[in-house]
Amino acid sequence: MKQKAPQTKVLSYDLGGTKVAAGVVNSRGKILDEIRVPVEIEKGKTAVLNQLCDLGQQLLAKHPTIKSVGIASAGPLDPYKGVLLDPTNFASSKGTWGKVEITKILAKKLKRTVYLENDAAAAMLAEHWIGAAKGYDNAMILTLGTGLGTGVISDGKLLRAGRHLHPEAGHLIIHNDDQSAPCGCGNLGCAEAYLSGRSFARRARPRFANPNLVPKDIAELARKRDPRAVAAFDEYAHLMAIALHNYAVIYSPEIVVFTGSFAEASDLFIDETQKNLEKLLARRRVGVDLMPKLAVSTLDNKAGLVGGAYVAFNR
Repeated sequence: MKQKAPQTKVLSYDLGGTKVAAGVVNSRGKILDEIRVPVEIEKGKTAVLNQLCDLGQQLLAKHPTIKSVGIASAGPLDPYKGVLLDPTNFASSKGTWGKVEITKILAKKLKRTVYLENDAAAAMLAEHWIGAAKGYDNAMILTLGTGLGTGVISDGKLLRAGRHLHPEAGHLIIHNDDQSAPCGCGNLGCAEAYLSGRSFARRARPRFANPNLVPKDIAELARKRDPRAVAAFDEYAHLMAIALHNYAVIYSPEIVVFTGSFAEASDLFIDETQKNLEKLLARRRVGVDLMPKLAVSTLDNKAGLVGGAYVAFNR
């Protein structure tokens, strides 16, 4: 029997609460073509699905030989059934999304086989494939953007929770009664409510009495040694170390990789985070040293897109 020729390129999406990227990626993880635009979350579920279809059709018109599509999306979701399960950060004035059979919808529109994966899991797979975690059997990724995504490679394999779900470690609670840290999941004090880029800016703004500051603005002020901005990043590093301590004792990663738009500010918190984390893990460094290496993604905030392609090639 004649074997099918291996795929040389696939279509990939990276869908988050702020932006959506669609790209054509080859079997070495190189992005050949890409469209990156703000996601139309405020217009509601149907508008976003139409946006995905439109971007995909634009790229498929230029690359018609593509047979498979991978979607890296914020969750919760079921990657095997191809279903979004009321994604936490996709709610808008139009309401929440509920259950969405996203792979079935896109497959019908694009006339291709479509696979779904959690965006942080996809980013972890990408970093393990060609990025900062290549060569590590135990690794973790933190996607710092609209939310806080987490993905884990344990003993060389992607770690999943039960019932096809993804370990949503961004929703481990740090302070359960902190009214200043509301989370999109409905609880107070989740790690995401402190450590996502959006949450960082929300918590830092009162220091400046400026409701319009975005994370990039605060980072620029910190690099100019503005004491309010420096204090905001010091607090962030303290909270990040607490979260990483919890992740270290649960998952035991050898390396933790930061990615996402807010990872661009990692120079302002990574060293202080490491100092704080070393103190928290002081009694857990004998025998098996649980202190992970802290690193920044080498994939230019495109780990989700590359990871979506990895899923399309390998699922």
